[in-house]
Amino acid sequence: MSSLKSFKLGELAEILEVELKGDSNKELSGMGSLENSTNEEISFIAKKSYKSELAKTKAGAVICSEEFSQFYDGNKLICSNPYLIYARCTRLFKQRPEVEKGISCLAEVHKMAKVSKSACVSGFVTISSNATIGDNVVIMPGTFIGEGSVIGKDSIIYPNTSIYDHVEIGSDCIIHAGVVIGSDGLGFAKEDNTWVKIEHLGRVLIGNDVEIGSNSTIDRGSVGDTVIGSNVKIDNQVHIAHNVKIGSGTAIAGNSAIAGSTSIGKNCTLAGCSAIVDNIEIVSEVHITAMSLITKSIKESGFYSSGTPFMKNSDWKKNAVAFKRLHETRKK
Repeated sequence: MSSLKSFKLGELAEILEVELKGDSNKELSGMGSLENSTNEEISFIAKKSYKSELAKTKAGAVICSEEFSQFYDGNKLICSNPYLIYARCTRLFKQRPEVEKGISCLAEVHKMAKVSKSACVSGFVTISSNATIGDNVVIMPGTFIGEGSVIGKDSIIYPNTSIYDHVEIGSDCIIHAGVVIGSDGLGFAKEDNTWVKIEHLGRVLIGNDVEIGSNSTIDRGSVGDTVIGSNVKIDNQVHIAHNVKIGSGTAIAGNSAIAGSTSIGKNCTLAGCSAIVDNIEIVSEVHITAMSLITKSIKESGFYSSGTPFMKNSDWKKNAVAFKRLHETRKK
């Protein structure tokens, strides 16, 4: 995909600190896949399964390892971790949204709010009393910022985001469209046959360099705070319940759900559709595979899975019957 930025291949090699083989003056204006790149774009290869596409690519240059370099005669940037260099390269071509500094005449900003002069507050944004908006923050249309909330410098809040009262978001964060931060969690006590609401009195505290995907929700603490550490990456449609604590560097894939008061350590990964029950602790460096249900604390780093591998439905039905009889068979 082309961008408004362009780089000579030699410039990219210098910035990314990788080896260049080819034309250092080759001009590149974007990135693309091996299959669809044009001669003005740079691509990458990180898996052997794409080796056949490497020979046919029309890319102007390719990021690759020394192993794949021998199979490609065109311009290339050679490195030990092509996927990481690809990630860094995307950041060079990506541009922040084009915005105008200042407060739109269509925004509603409380007189007691503190908004940096270098921030951009778009139309139909509401900023409540005692909220603080830092330098170079971009707040896109339709966003609500609650009373006493703080948005750190260089953060971007995409459209139609709801940030409730007393939420603190660090610097360099990206909050995508439709995110809700600081809503009440599921907290009720039973009186006879009636549910009595537990008011949520805590906050949500989010560190620096955090990214939260579209339509994800993070509940405020009931008593105490919900805490998201720095450099946490959360995919789309993830639910994080009240009083959850997530350590720095953890990544959570789409449609996952973490129940209340659970603590997750640093540098963990939760693959898609993971589910974690309430009031358990997961130590650092734990990696949970897709569609796993975690029902008790994990006290040792490593990889964890639950569920069964997919198979033909007819086989699954037979195995399900056998599974139901497993306890009876074991007793025999």
